[in-house]
Amino acid sequence: MAAVLSVAVSAVVAGPAVAAKGGNSDTAKQCQKGGWKMLVSETDVPFKNQGDCVNDGAHGLGVRPPPLEGQAACEQIGGSFSSRNGGWICRYPVPPNPEQPQVLQDACDTDMGDVTFSPLGEGSGEWFAACITA
Repeated sequence: MAAVLSVAVSAVVAGPAVAAKGGNSDTAKQCQKGGWKMLVSETDVPFKNQGDCVNDGAHGLGVRPPPLEGQAACEQIGGSFSSRNGGWICRYPVPPNPEQPQVLQDACDTDMGDVTFSPLGEGSGEWFAACITA
């Protein structure tokens, strides 16, 4: 009986010590209810399951949305990138060749969305591509 009591006391004592290491339960909660599928670890590795994501968050490790292909594509063609409302926008100079919009289209397809290309206005010399997640 004394051994069982000793193990139980040790577990209770160890519990708060682990929590005091800087865990983040709010971050861990982002992983629940399927949220882990839309997050990656600090090293940009997708989580295999909810438990891995919750574990990283609870231990104070970063969990965040994966980097968007659109940002890299936008910067590649000299544009300015912003993400908002589950999608992204790239403002870029009028393309000198027709392949630039295709780079953004491909990036948007990778980011799981539909893309719309529109000029910003006559004489502005700037276009934008909006990728809206489906």
